[in-house]
This record gives sequence, C-alpha cells and structure tokens, in this order.
Amino acid sequence: MKEILSSRSKRQLELVELLADNDWVPFIVASESLNVPVKTLKSDIIELESLLAPATIESSKKYGIRFARSFDFCKTSIYQKFIKNSVEFQLIEKIFLHNFSTIVDLADNLYTSVSTIKRIVLRVNQLLQVEGFTINLKKMQLVGDPHSICNFMQHYFYEKYGVAESLLTTSQLAILDQVGLQIIKKSTSNEPSHNLDFSLLNRLRFYTYTVINLLKHNSENQLHDLPEKEFAILNDSYACDEFYSQFHLSLSPTNLNIFFYLIFSDQYVDSLSTLRNLIKVDRNALLKYQKIEKLLQEIEKKMDCKCDNFDTIFMRLYNLDCQIHGRTYILHNKNKEFLTSIKNLYGHLPMELSHALQAIFYSNPYKEYIVYEAISILFTNWPSLLDRLEYSTPTLKACLLFNSGLDYMNMLSERINYYLRGRFSCTPLQVTSLDQLEKEASAYDCIITNIPEIYNNSIPIIVIPLIPDAKSFDKLMLVYEDYFDKN
Repeated sequence: MKEILSSRSKRQLELVELLADNDWVPFIVASESLNVPVKTLKSDIIELESLLAPATIESSKKYGIRFARSFDFCKTSIYQKFIKNSVEFQLIEKIFLHNFSTIVDLADNLYTSVSTIKRIVLRVNQLLQVEGFTINLKKMQLVGDPHSICNFMQHYFYEKYGVAESLLTTSQLAILDQVGLQIIKKSTSNEPSHNLDFSLLNRLRFYTYTVINLLKHNSENQLHDLPEKEFAILNDSYACDEFYSQFHLSLSPTNLNIFFYLIFSDQYVDSLSTLRNLIKVDRNALLKYQKIEKLLQEIEKKMDCKCDNFDTIFMRLYNLDCQIHGRTYILHNKNKEFLTSIKNLYGHLPMELSHALQAIFYSNPYKEYIVYEAISILFTNWPSLLDRLEYSTPTLKACLLFNSGLDYMNMLSERINYYLRGRFSCTPLQVTSLDQLEKEASAYDCIITNIPEIYNNSIPIIVIPLIPDAKSFDKLMLVYEDYFDKN
C-alpha cells in the first residue's frame, strides 16, 4: 500500500529500499531508477536524514550514496518510521479508533485543512475500496466488509507498533490474553494443551484489539446470525468487569462470538478428525485435502525429510484461505522477502512449492498473499527442511587469484567453503599473465581476488582483502544471491 503515501513519501521510501538492498549506488543510477533529477534526490536525502535517525545516508562523489545503519536498525524500522510519519495512515487510524467525531477536529489534530482532508480521503478511498472498505467522512468511520477492515487494521497496528506492549497497557494486555486464550481453546477444542508462543500471542493481541474497536465504533459493519459458542470466561465476573473497565465494551456472548468468527471465520476447521468427517460429504473439501496431503508427502519424499509437525502444518495450510481476508502486509511484505531469501539461498525448490500452492488456492482472490504465507508456514514449522536444503544448495564456481602463494590460496579456498557452507566452489589459479587469466576464467562464474587491477567484463570480479573479514563474506554472499536471482 505504498500508493497511500504522498508522492514525496513514496519516492523517498523507494529510494531507501534501493539503498537498503545495495551497497554504494551512483547518483545517476538512483536518478534513473526513481525517474527524478539528482537535485531532487539530494533534497530527499536531507529530509530522510531526519526521519531515519540514527541511521544515515552517506554520500561520495566517486561512489554515490549508501545507507549506513546501526546494528539494531533494519528494514522493519524503516517501514515503521514511514507509517508513523504519514498523514494518510494517521488519518485512517484516527478514524478507525473514532478519536474525533467531526472532520474539523480531525483536521486540527493533523495540522491541516478540511479541504486537504477531503482530497486525501478521495484519493485514499480509491485504494481502500479494493481492500473491501472505504472512509466515510460523514459518519467518521471505516465502512465495508468487517473481515476486510479487521484484516487491514491489525496488519497496520502490527507494522506501526511491532509489539502489542507499544500500544496497550499492562492491564489491557493481561485481560486481552485471557480472552485470547479462550478463543484459541475454542478453535482447537480437541487439543489437550494450548501453547501461545510470542509470535501467535502478539498477533492475537493486535487482532483482538482491532475487533474491539470495530465493535465499539463501527456498529453497521458487525456480523450477525452467527452460530453461538460457549466461553468459560463469561462465568468469571471479575474478568468481565476488568474487560469493560479497560476497553469500555461488554464481554458478552455476542461480542465473544464476533471475536471468534472475525479471527477464525465460520469456515474454520478445528481438527483433523472434524476435517475427515467433512470430506465424506463435501467434494471440494476432499479435493483440497488430497492436494495438501499430496504436496506434503511429495516434499517428504523428494527431500528425504520426515515432517514431525505434519498434522499442524496440514491444518494451518487447510485453514489459510478462510483466515486471510486481504493483504498480509501494509508496507513491508516480510513473507515475500522470506521467499526471495529462501529462493536465493536454496534454488528452485521454493518456486516449485509456490506453483504447487497456487494450484491449491487458485480460486481465492487473495491467492498471492496466501501462497507467501503458506511458504512461511512450511519452512518455519518444518525446521529440518532447511537443514536438508543446505545439502542441495546450488554452487557458484569461483577461481582465485591472490598476491600470495598457492598454499595460501588453497587455505583461502577452504576458509571460504567453510564460512559460506559450500556455496562457493573455489579453485586457485596458477597463471603467469592477465591474458592467461582471462582465458581460464571463462570456465568459472566469478573471480575472487585482492588485485584491483584485474578486469573482466564477462563475469563478476569480487575484490576482498588478503585476510578476509566479515564484510568480505557479506560481499561474496551478495554476489551469490544476485547470480542465482538472475539465473
């Protein structure tokens, strides 16, 4: 949703993305990539220095610009700062939370005019209507599909605040966790224990908080005629009173059922046993069941890697398309980044998985988001799969020529192989001239050297010190990833 940002902010974000994915970028390359004059880029850099502090953008007449960051700064921080600085996203959040009842009060709070608010809403609504809802300035509400609103806003809160502790008080978190545990228990009623790891708990907190605000301020978007479930927490008067005290919303059977169905949907299947009964009477469920089962079995066979979490992964994949009601990110597509990294490191298997998953979820309008989420589920819940992939990583053939003896180059070959886990197959060259080097290098994918005068326009030349440091291995990995990304 970068299009929600103003044109200036969108351009500046794309500049930072370009710098975050590269080392030095010449001004002319950045100018052509973003289609703006160099003078505009220099103005943007001045503004970005303030926004992204303590990270800085270094400039060099010879090399161009690069992004310098501290050890605790990452891409997530970049997107978080842009969301927090965006008037457009602030407007969406304030309307959803119903912080202001009139457009005049909203404009005053955002230090802008009513006419500017109307122009922003007109532009942003063209984008939001694709997501399933719009901003209604007369009602000062988000109106549309409740699943879509909650889906968008929970990802927004997640990207802006990162952890729920940054948004909610300790007392609010405590009662939210009680409610969240009730919802999880009801969704997995056949399991003897229910473990809430940090990731699941954090996402559940944001989603529950989002639903609370939908129920409080967006009454016309609520669900009706839902099947009723029983929740033990309703018998705890202290918990009900504490919930109302913290959120000014009653913890009623109706509201709890809406919590459940907005998070898990009425199509959610709680266990394999329930699913096995369902496929006896539902042909579509049977076909989906068979496709997912076949996929997991084929991965096990191909990678010679038994899946210890088979049932868990199976159910998460089966329920994916009834739980995802739109995009799974706002600015930072972590799942896509994850897939790209896996593909660069381990070659073709992730792309094969992607095609197989697309065939399973082909009819869902949010297929793209589901596939990325499914890839993440597979690898993060199947750790031994990554171990097996390590044995099948593609290898880059490199030749070595250093200002040193053959014995030292042999040692360097072993060191590069050790630290980069076999991704480079290094061969020290015994040549007597640069002309001979050019002929022999044609059989390799790259040249690794400490001699900056070496030139070859057909394959990459990686210049590192005679004693490689951490930056040297980072540089080698960048070349490795770039090579297999292009090929």
